[in-house]
Amino acid sequence: MTRKFIFLTGGAKRIGKVTCNDFHQKGYDVIFHYNQSSKEAKEIEDRLNKLRENSCFIVQADFNDPDSVRKLQENIAQITNKLDVLINNASSFYPTPLENATSQEWSDLMNTNATAPLFLTQALLPFIKNAKGSVINISDTLAPSGIKNFSLYAGAKSALEGITKSLAKELAPDIRVNAISPGAILWPEDEDLTDEQKQDRLKKVALGRIGKPEDISSLAVFLSSANYITGQIIKVDGGRSVI
Repeated sequence: MTRKFIFLTGGAKRIGKVTCNDFHQKGYDVIFHYNQSSKEAKEIEDRLNKLRENSCFIVQADFNDPDSVRKLQENIAQITNKLDVLINNASSFYPTPLENATSQEWSDLMNTNATAPLFLTQALLPFIKNAKGSVINISDTLAPSGIKNFSLYAGAKSALEGITKSLAKELAPDIRVNAISPGAILWPEDEDLTDEQKQDRLKKVALGRIGKPEDISSLAVFLSSANYITGQIIKVDGGRSVI
């Protein structure tokens, strides 16, 4: 049986963790990246390898390191020479009010949200071509319309959507490139929101509830085999973008 490989950035927590689990359940061998979450990454690696031997591999990289993409490419090459799916999921997210925004914050947000996805796709292109695979980028449903106090983050995610559409044209017909644009899927880890604040935010969501990581991972699994879909930015936001 031919092995199928997925490489995902930011796979140790939240949406990334669930996506790793879902692809593994579908029979994929999973390679995922983490930055600081070594404990969580190791736990996932051990658990998935207990379910199926030699089916999960973890690689560390800090995308603020200029050599990070090269190191990831070299690590992946030691495991496989083909990738059926590349998912650019890793993301930095924090407010940057304009009066205090810094070039360092801009570099950090761009590196994780746009620069790394672009140059990872470039570095791993031979692997993806070998498998006739696809690329899935993870964006943000609010970014294109702007987010107050998050102009740097919104700019980086908007760049990612432009990259997605451009690469879909450039890499066709051999490689498909799409993006998933989540809305309120999980409450931010660094915000201690009250129930009232949460309800206030949910008033802006047509379905009136927060989503689940599985809402994103199931779409990623679908897109991995949706052979006539490319260049699309698919919103998964409970109707947030239509209110």
